Amino acid sequence: MDNPASEGSPNIMAVGDDDQAIYSFQGADVNNIHRFREQYPDTRLITLADNYRSDSRILNAAREVILQGRDRLEQTIEDLDKTLTPHHKPSSAHVGIYEHVTEVDEFAWLADSIKKQIEGGDDPATITVIARKHAELVRLLPYLDRRGIAVNYERRDNILEAPSFLALDLLASVIEAIQSGNHASANALLPQLLSHPAFAFSAEPIWRLSLRSYRNHTDWLEQMVSTELFNPLALWLIEQAKNAAILPLEAMLDTLIGVPTGTEDTPSYVSPLYEYFFGDQAQNDGAESYLMNLDALRTIRSRLREYRPNDQPYLSDFVEFVQLHRDMRSSITSVRRRSEMMAGAINLMTAHKSKGLEYETVYVIGSIDSIWGERVKSRSRLIGYPANLRIAPAGDTFDERLRLFYVAMTRAKNQLYISYSSIDERGKDQLAASFLTDITIATEPIKSQIDEDDIITDARIDWVGHLTTLSKTSMHALLAPLLEEYKLSSTHLNNFIDITRGGPTSFLVSNLLHFPTAMNVSASYGTAIHHALQRAHNHLASTGKRRPLEDVLGDFTQSLKNCHLLPSEFDALNKRGVTALTGYLTAQYNTFTSTQRTEVNFAYQGVVLGDARLSGSLDLIDISDGIITITDYKTGVPAASWNGKTDYDKIKLHKYKQQLMFYELLTTRSRDYSKYAIGSALLQFVEPTSSGEITALEASYDREELKRFEQLVAAVWRCIMKLDFPDISNYPTTYKGILAFEQDIIDKYST
Repeated sequence: MDNPASEGSPNIMAVGDDDQAIYSFQGADVNNIHRFREQYPDTRLITLADNYRSDSRILNAAREVILQGRDRLEQTIEDLDKTLTPHHKPSSAHVGIYEHVTEVDEFAWLADSIKKQIEGGDDPATITVIARKHAELVRLLPYLDRRGIAVNYERRDNILEAPSFLALDLLASVIEAIQSGNHASANALLPQLLSHPAFAFSAEPIWRLSLRSYRNHTDWLEQMVSTELFNPLALWLIEQAKNAAILPLEAMLDTLIGVPTGTEDTPSYVSPLYEYFFGDQAQNDGAESYLMNLDALRTIRSRLREYRPNDQPYLSDFVEFVQLHRDMRSSITSVRRRSEMMAGAINLMTAHKSKGLEYETVYVIGSIDSIWGERVKSRSRLIGYPANLRIAPAGDTFDERLRLFYVAMTRAKNQLYISYSSIDERGKDQLAASFLTDITIATEPIKSQIDEDDIITDARIDWVGHLTTLSKTSMHALLAPLLEEYKLSSTHLNNFIDITRGGPTSFLVSNLLHFPTAMNVSASYGTAIHHALQRAHNHLASTGKRRPLEDVLGDFTQSLKNCHLLPSEFDALNKRGVTALTGYLTAQYNTFTSTQRTEVNFAYQGVVLGDARLSGSLDLIDISDGIITITDYKTGVPAASWNGKTDYDKIKLHKYKQQLMFYELLTTRSRDYSKYAIGSALLQFVEPTSSGEITALEASYDREELKRFEQLVAAVWRCIMKLDFPDISNYPTTYKGILAFEQDIIDKYST
């Protein structure tokens, strides 16, 4: 101010656009622009309104969006007009909003659209896909790859999903479970560990190990110690469990990975992970995979050093660190930068990365309200920042997300495609971003036309598939004693036909070989609910009085405690279960009678269907006037009808219906209950609907459906007896795929 060169009138020029203020997470504050005129009241305002990038239709649509923002300069400065004047006038331009049914539909449509553009002569480098988060771009990659579309983007690999890290995490979890005395967890993890290709165990000895463990009622580790083939690994695991409590984490990780020591003193057993992921063969198999695995292990080491910088970490800290990230559904990323020189590839980037860039064609994907709009839920809201620290999580306000979307839209020069899906992966409805609903561009619904190949499966190592390589002769020799006494249940049938969850292979591993598995959170919750209701029914049957509500809730809580969940999981499920049971019993307790029978076991009822021996247990049966009513309790989201909206719903309801038909077969063909007529079979949902109602869904099937189902049961039985576990790789993992698989085995074994 006092410098004579300024002649009492200093010149300060500041350039900014409040509509593109998107970097609050780096400390930038859009209010700096607002405060500038307050600090310098004589400021001369110059509006830069000429736009040489985008077609007028793109600019008009973007302006309709940004005008919905609050606290913009146009709202606070009189006569300010930020309407842009377009000087770019292409021969053709397009702006559209497209609604798809599911994300699969959205991604498949987008990939097909881009492929057509490239085949029509468009330079791939002029096409860009923009998302709010990297995770959406990662999910899109397989759809582009399947159509041969090359991509250029800043790789943010989640090291928690890298194959080398998954193997290390699995091995560490086994050792930590042994060290802490959690034998159930170790037992559930060992099948996957032994089946990992790095350990090079063939299928037959793993089968024998499982069957001996099941027959002798012993844990796998105990059985491994007494088996010559597995003994070295078992003793090494036990030794490392002892070391885990005393050796620093860095040394333990070297041992678990099997890093070469460079000395002649070679231990009797060395972890095979290093050789498998970083040996000569691994380097020859592909540089991309090698680098990703190497980055994963480098990154996790550096992050662990930062985790507790002042403490000496041990293996338990590693397992805790990883579990914390999985519980929070957060990632640990290693970044490989996007190339500015790459030709022949389309661009993928987040909206933040797109600022300052421009492309002929832009696709903005995942444009839903829970990602961009009012309904965003973020864990960052739980983070409190000091008042003197002007920093905030990225996109933490509606206005900033609106500005971010505006930036994404205005990267387009000629063509702008905005897309979203109306149903999420769990089958729940989702809405377009709220700021898109009030603009003049009409939304075009796109009918689902996905190719069945577009159902993308998990790319992780298929450790279960490794176990099906045994010859039929060996299978028969090992399983013959089991098959002689085997009985088919509804659960086993569903496991066999559900190709979305492994189908015959999953059945083989879980239901014939009896591989141990840990009870997941959902199963723990369902088991506790069933236990509490069973005790309530049994109390009424034995005493003639209803068990007090607080006692029923106590039964639920105790049963849940017995599942040994994490404290956070237990607290959430206990609250959910207490609320659900209170609501359910308030509405339905008066329907409980002393004549109802619970957990009715048909194992010794002599139920047969042709050659097939059937078994199972029914949650509840009610016999009145010679008529049986079958009730099956269900937890989770209630279904309003047998017509599912999504593929997930259709599969779930298909299995539910087959379950009820199986129960009819059990009762009508059993020794004690065949004299009764079937009145109805229904699913009783314990948890309320969104409006708070307790509902049930009655079975709806005709005699033709039941006849087909009987054919399916007979066909699955023959598959099992012949140890015929069909290859399901050619079936899409969809509802239609399940129906096709069922029909094929019916046709194969129909008499």
